[in-house]
Amino acid sequence: MELIQVKGLKKSFQDTDVLTNVSFSVNKGDVIAVIGPSGAGKSTMLRCLINLEQVDGGTITVEGETLVGDGTYSEHVKVKNITSKMGMVFQSFNLFPHLSVRKNLTMPFMQVKGASKEDADRLAESLIGKVGLSGKMDTMPSTLSGGQKQRVAIARALMLNPDIMLFDEPTSALDPQLTAEVLNVMKQLAADHMTMLVVTHEMSFARDVANKILFMCDGEIAEEGTPEEVFRHPKDRRTAEFFGTSSGNRA
Repeated sequence: MELIQVKGLKKSFQDTDVLTNVSFSVNKGDVIAVIGPSGAGKSTMLRCLINLEQVDGGTITVEGETLVGDGTYSEHVKVKNITSKMGMVFQSFNLFPHLSVRKNLTMPFMQVKGASKEDADRLAESLIGKVGLSGKMDTMPSTLSGGQKQRVAIARALMLNPDIMLFDEPTSALDPQLTAEVLNVMKQLAADHMTMLVVTHEMSFARDVANKILFMCDGEIAEEGTPEEVFRHPKDRRTAEFFGTSSGNRA
């Protein structure tokens, strides 16, 4: 089942073309790793999907509903409904520093879903346990490590029961040990068949966990395929150069 379809996406900032012609699809249960050099447009593409950036052209459909068609956006209520199907985890955590872990999780859930405090607490306790942070519900973000903050951010995104999880470089600000903590949670989500689109520089995660790779370069998807195809047998010269190998050799 196709959950997301993107066709001909274009995005510029002033005179700089960031996305030139991006097209791809995401099926239910996919774990897609988006890789490529810095400045390729990976994060911008992700932000366009969830309407944090507006596109200049192209079409995005989510579960058969049009977010933007040929550069024209649907009405605000429809856009809000479509983007609510996606949860996003950012590089910089984006937790509310003045709120406890509990309130970081429960407040958005209660506001968006109109849920009771009891239901919100029950779900938050379950999800904070899922990410391995039982006992941290009433701590403040400032007392947590970077890996713990990112796991709280994942739990917060899961509170709204999204159909698709978007990750924008979720481990790039973390040291190797904390990176492993976050990747383990993401691997568990993948094992639970969560549909995920992950912008990452973690090649081991892309190789071992993703079922599809999108290699972005120069504002477009230069290559896509299975990890086996992209890592071991890259067809595009830019992909091969990114891996420091010639086309057809093992990455």
